[in-house]
Amino acid sequence: MPYKKPSTPEEKEAAREASQAVTQELMSRIDTCALRLAEQLGAGASDELLTFMRFSARFHTYSLNNQLLIWLQAPEAAHVAGFQAWRGLGRSVRKGAKAVRVLAPLVVPDHEAPPVNGRPAQRIVGFKYSSIFADYDTEGDPLPSAAFMVVQGGDDGTCALLRSLTAACPVPVRWEDGEGRGAHGWTDGGQIVLCREKCDLEPAHALRVFFHEWAHVSLHFQGAGKRAEDLPDRQTRELEADAAAYVLSSFYGVETTAAVADYITTWGGNAEKLHASMTRIGRAVSSILGALRCQGEPVARAAA
Repeated sequence: MPYKKPSTPEEKEAAREASQAVTQELMSRIDTCALRLAEQLGAGASDELLTFMRFSARFHTYSLNNQLLIWLQAPEAAHVAGFQAWRGLGRSVRKGAKAVRVLAPLVVPDHEAPPVNGRPAQRIVGFKYSSIFADYDTEGDPLPSAAFMVVQGGDDGTCALLRSLTAACPVPVRWEDGEGRGAHGWTDGGQIVLCREKCDLEPAHALRVFFHEWAHVSLHFQGAGKRAEDLPDRQTRELEADAAAYVLSSFYGVETTAAVADYITTWGGNAEKLHASMTRIGRAVSSILGALRCQGEPVARAAA
């Protein structure tokens, strides 16, 4: 039966209530999923969270809540887009395809706040749901392929990739001979230093160390609105940087599960703390991948 747009006040009210019910159900699914992941970490299990983290890298432009919703509804998706966006890519949504529902903010003008970038400020007053579709439910023109480089380890291509990635970093990256601070790498927020002795012989490992320090720069230094009192404790900072490095490394085929799997159980069973950290991690991953794309550096598809 074709969709009929509500016309009477009663039909509009019924449609509004139905939409609110769907939105509340989506929010409930997010809360339930976040709680389940936190409880698993509290029990010492991290497999499901690691799977989600690899999955989320494919959709780094979406909020954490919407990444969770996409994962719950379309775990095999490689790409998602709205009906019209797929048409713009020369593809059409198959008849009978099941929509993936995500949340979109409801915004209104904020007359009490100063303009932002010359435009009137806005504030979020709630959420509504919108429908997108997974790539496997569409047909038509081939999807454009992204530049894709897989790290092999100590090969010349890996070394070249590491050089190009460090060149795209917003802070200087330098190599330090000898033991240095005893660490594989470090940062003070103004530069990243990699220990040549510990990293140079294995560029694949150096890549993970580099992403770990870049995540620290993005997440844990004052500036860009960050206040010292708002930063998490040192253990959480290291955990967030390691998790972000895990997601970013997976883009290039670097398997670092063993290095992070046991460590991330530190989040324990605290769903609120886990959600806050994962939100920050997602923003760091998106920021770093955005910087790489702006520099024209190769960005891999996330591993399945």
